[in-house]
Amino acid sequence: MSSKKNKRILLIADHASNYIPSSLKNLGLKDNQLNSHIAYDVGVKELCINLSNLLNSNYIIGEYSRLIIDLNRDISDPTLIPEIVDRKIITKNLSLTNYDKKKRISEIYNKYHYKIKTAIKHNNIMTLISLHSFNPIFKKRKRNIHFGILSNQDRRLSDCIITEMKKRKLKVGDNEPYEGNLIGDTMYKHGLKNNLHHTLIEVRNDLLSSSTKIHRVSVLLKQVINNSINRI
Repeated sequence: MSSKKNKRILLIADHASNYIPSSLKNLGLKDNQLNSHIAYDVGVKELCINLSNLLNSNYIIGEYSRLIIDLNRDISDPTLIPEIVDRKIITKNLSLTNYDKKKRISEIYNKYHYKIKTAIKHNNIMTLISLHSFNPIFKKRKRNIHFGILSNQDRRLSDCIITEMKKRKLKVGDNEPYEGNLIGDTMYKHGLKNNLHHTLIEVRNDLLSSSTKIHRVSVLLKQVINNSINRI
């Protein structure tokens, strides 16, 4: 693919950061919890930036922890500001005032989605790819996939990516470990509604536990994405 064509790809990472302003006092959580998968998608920020460089593409990353507000939810979703995550109660989110909620929506959620909307419009984006990571262990059992490709009813890009990954004998899940058809999520809002080729790629976070591993995954995803886009 040419440099010009790659510029029409937009990578996004809703849960790239575990940043919580000091005024929120860690939302009542311990530091080790804020450095874990419950607060952000481990390894995804570096993955997004590395992959963007390899693809010569645009990227946008979420700058706040999803424990403050989940950027990959519809604004009316009851889990938009989570009160419990992975059986951990987020005490500072239990009794928020309407003012507090509206402030988070205005200052974090709306600004993030406006950035995506503007980037799509001004860069004539044709392909939208969301990057996430998932924990290897769920309910004391190890997940047996390395990648999960999440999709809604528009499966054009997702199907191509799954095919490309299976060619490489990779352990890939189709709408695993999560479903990708949540009404109002980022892919719905910016991909499906704009008729863009779009997909959400989940990477098991033990594959992103070092810069070397992240680079390896970035190179792999570059090849998979380029081949998949060329097939459409």
